[in-house]
Amino acid sequence: MKTKIKTYDSQGFRKEYFNDNSRLDGLFKKSIIDFFCLRIEDLISGVLNPILPSKEESHTFIFVTEGSYKTKIGFKEYEIKPNQVLTIQAGVVFSVEEIIKNVKGFTCHFHPNTLIGKFGNRSLISDFEFLNAGNYPIIDIKDSSKSAILNIFRRLATEFENDTNPNIIHAYLYTLLSELKILVGESNAVKQGASYQITTQFRTLVHAKIKENLKVADFARIMNVSPNHLNKSVKSITAKSASETIDEIKLIEIKYLLYQSNLSISEISYEMGYLDPSYFTRFFKKRENVSPTEFRELIEKS
Repeated sequence: MKTKIKTYDSQGFRKEYFNDNSRLDGLFKKSIIDFFCLRIEDLISGVLNPILPSKEESHTFIFVTEGSYKTKIGFKEYEIKPNQVLTIQAGVVFSVEEIIKNVKGFTCHFHPNTLIGKFGNRSLISDFEFLNAGNYPIIDIKDSSKSAILNIFRRLATEFENDTNPNIIHAYLYTLLSELKILVGESNAVKQGASYQITTQFRTLVHAKIKENLKVADFARIMNVSPNHLNKSVKSITAKSASETIDEIKLIEIKYLLYQSNLSISEISYEMGYLDPSYFTRFFKKRENVSPTEFRELIEKS
């Protein structure tokens, strides 16, 4: 009998795999929800058990400065060495078979919603390919970039420790993402086969036509491929169906409008191509577990 792979939020993952003690409470209890940046060596003593195959709702970067350790993403094992950044994207299956020891560096953990702030940039976020499942699990840090990357992780850890204004942390997080984007573009280590090209074209089209409420078949027709071939290509690269990818990109746009605009829920519904606001609300709540109104209230409180 197969064991169901659990999907954790930040708090649930910590309860499952870390000791419950006052020292860790001091590290984690900050005002910014679903974000932390900590030194790996500060967390090692609190790890309870190896991590069983799991999913998280958040993205995780692990930057190793000393030592190494192994982890699995899906069925493939990776060994992370000094001057490498491991990216574990939200929703991917990962596991760690041995408790991490004698490793130094940083772990930065953030929910996709963290990227939706007052200074959010749609086009910039859509360009961060290493946040898409299946892309660039390990990013090599060049000697020329090491100092800059290390300083950003240090500042993120310091600002988190001091419980700094979230806008400052957002700024450093965007800087880190932008620096990693440059490194990914320079190395381009992933072979860009036909499926990759189709997926890239598809995601670009979805972003361009996000407010037209198009379906998978519509995009397949524009791209002159069959819906089945489009879906298989996208799933082979991202581990998500074409339909799930559309929903994911659509939710990002909706959250921007909820955060950055004064439009009513009905106006956002029409803006996104939904003629029935109640259907729009059901779509959002099914995927986020809160209504658009509740999501906006949570943002205002954060």
